[in-house]
Amino acid sequence: MKEMNEGQEKELLQKIQSVSFAMDDVRLYLDTHPEDFAAYEYYDAYKRIRTKALNQYNRYFDPLDPYSIRKQEWSWNTKPWPWEGEMEDVDL
Repeated sequence: MKEMNEGQEKELLQKIQSVSFAMDDVRLYLDTHPEDFAAYEYYDAYKRIRTKALNQYNRYFDPLDPYSIRKQEWSWNTKPWPWEGEMEDVDL
């Protein structure tokens, strides 16, 4: 299996976040326009993109949610916590 580097991880995470935002936006639109079938198609297309990206992220990195755990062990408890210095380069 091909390894992914930190830059690719960030790029994939950005893709997941962007597609998720688009899906949330369309869901809000569909609340007031339930007859817009083109919007449903748009939502379904982005849902497929998000599912593929999530599966790829989960395959190479830690799961993003508790429903994606595939193995008996994971490394969440072995990584540094944000207050232990890993997040120093983040601008708040």
